[in-house]
Amino acid sequence: MEIPIYHKAITKNALAAGLDATVYGTLKQGLRSPGLTSGLFMGKQFVHIMRSLSFHQSPEDFISLLLPELSETNIKNLLKEGLELADEMARPERGGAASRWDCAIVYAVAKGMKPEEVIETGTGVGATSLMALRGTDGAPAATLTTFDREESVTGDDAIPYYRWEELPLSGVGRLIPEQDQDRVVFVLGDIRQTLPKWVHEERLSPRNPVRALVILDSLHTPEHQRFEMEYIWPVLAEGSVVLCDDTTYGWSEHVGTYINCGFLGGIKKTTNIII
Repeated sequence: MEIPIYHKAITKNALAAGLDATVYGTLKQGLRSPGLTSGLFMGKQFVHIMRSLSFHQSPEDFISLLLPELSETNIKNLLKEGLELADEMARPERGGAASRWDCAIVYAVAKGMKPEEVIETGTGVGATSLMALRGTDGAPAATLTTFDREESVTGDDAIPYYRWEELPLSGVGRLIPEQDQDRVVFVLGDIRQTLPKWVHEERLSPRNPVRALVILDSLHTPEHQRFEMEYIWPVLAEGSVVLCDDTTYGWSEHVGTYINCGFLGGIKKTTNIII
């Protein structure tokens, strides 16, 4: 059901766009196992929500904190381009495509920082995947490696998870155009197994760090957001940027900062940041 005032708010306002998903996720996780553990989780998560609200930055200021080398005019222009692309993008009726603000920020950061590689957890329908690809069009050597689960059933988010055999499909990454298939690597399976294997055996190592844009948008639990950062952060080169959607207290405790636009958290790897 569409509620006009609400849907207008999440379209126009970056803070409102993340608040509904974060509160819903908190309640859903907390009510799964009532008791002391649930109470502690919900208490810490609602403290995180209130702190995120108090530290909320506009999209422009959020990007400026991550990429201070960009001018105010440049950031505004990049966001404008990103919003226009997001508005033109197909929106599946079901499947949890990222908000237009998240899409615009991903595009602006990608185009502003010019990463060597994009690493994404939680492909979904491929909304932020597509925006990251368009943001790195000027660097065709930049590839996108995107992780998602591989199942023969439809998940809670209504995305049918099938093996990626040809483009396009109705499942994972359906928004990614066929023209980009040479720049995209899909890693499907249980990310608790595929991410460590990929980091250590296939693509990266701490001895050969990569300057990357990382988009974390898979399982939105404190434990999982810590897990992803523990594996990915050590193999990132200085200047890399990590964006985390629907942040939990696990993210904020791990990175030790509240740089956020709504509930999209961000951190840039520099020599003076130790995680």
